[in-house]
Amino acid sequence: MNEKHLHIISFDVPYPADYGGIIDIFYKIRTLWKMGVQIHLHCFIYGNRKPQTLLNRYCTEVNYYRRKTGLSSFLSFVPYIIKSRISHELENRLLQDDYPVLCEGIHTCGILNNPAFAGREILFRPSNVEHEYYTGLAALEKNIFKKSFFLTEARKLRCWERNLLQVPVFFPVSEHDVLSFRSRFPEKVISLLYSFHPFEEVDILKGTGDYVLFHGNLSVPDNLRVSLFLLEKVAPEMDIPLVIAGKNAPRALKKKACFLPNVKLLENPDAEEMDRLIREAHIHLLLTYQKAGLKLKLLLALFRGRHIIVNSDMLTIPGLERCVQVADDAKNMIQAIRQLKNKPFREEEITGRKKCLPSLLFNDEKGRLLLKYIH
Repeated sequence: MNEKHLHIISFDVPYPADYGGIIDIFYKIRTLWKMGVQIHLHCFIYGNRKPQTLLNRYCTEVNYYRRKTGLSSFLSFVPYIIKSRISHELENRLLQDDYPVLCEGIHTCGILNNPAFAGREILFRPSNVEHEYYTGLAALEKNIFKKSFFLTEARKLRCWERNLLQVPVFFPVSEHDVLSFRSRFPEKVISLLYSFHPFEEVDILKGTGDYVLFHGNLSVPDNLRVSLFLLEKVAPEMDIPLVIAGKNAPRALKKKACFLPNVKLLENPDAEEMDRLIREAHIHLLLTYQKAGLKLKLLLALFRGRHIIVNSDMLTIPGLERCVQVADDAKNMIQAIRQLKNKPFREEEITGRKKCLPSLLFNDEKGRLLLKYIH
């Protein structure tokens, strides 16, 4: 029996699947499991996330390692997100066999510093161009200490990227990231692989909803900036309620939201509630100020949501202009909301959505592409 084995190194425990990069990892694991891959999962534990027995259903083995946060990792020349995840226990376990290794994010690529992995089949899954992402975080951050950390980390990440020369295959999540990596690693195989997600098919409710939805991790600077923009520039002119939902809303956001009678802030909804909010919303507002990577919220809305309004930076998948409306300023967003608020989502819109989604947005197709590069 010709079994396929794959080590996957995850930068966090990939369950519950409740934020962007982790959603991608969990549903990638589930898709590969359905295809018969024997998955050897390695996860780093930090914060409030704990070991999860559900992962044993999909993985041949699951190993956990404590992330080494603290001053020693911060002061290293190696980027903090990498240094804090370097584990000799992990490396020794990987060296017990010669199965290929999938590194999820540059965070988990610390094994490249170990000469023992020279020549090992290693696949790299960047969730975005990390030094660009941290530069973007610094531009959005007002706290001087956090801004300094983001800029320092961006410089370290840019320098550390040379270690990726050991990796033969990259799987970026967006066209932008493919072009970025190809410009710096022209000899490598760079294969676009959109993010994995919970849905096997398009399943959208017909009819109308009674609110507009923006959602995301509200403690992330990009999402916080978007939320404040919506509260200041868009919500006051809307005659349909705005729901802002997501994790860890900062105090400033809560304070501003409470003064607007047509705004509802829902903090830390569980997966079931979030799915309901996405399905029942009449309009999805999907905005970002960072072009790097692929926003999972866009995929969730495409497979489950009715009308979608995006700004140009959110639109990283070619061809989707046919099934969303693009608005890059408050005036155009308000105008688009007014045009759509009384427009039912009909069977023909659902059919149109199905037709405009490229096949590589579906998990099975992505799984088959990934399998081509294993062994």
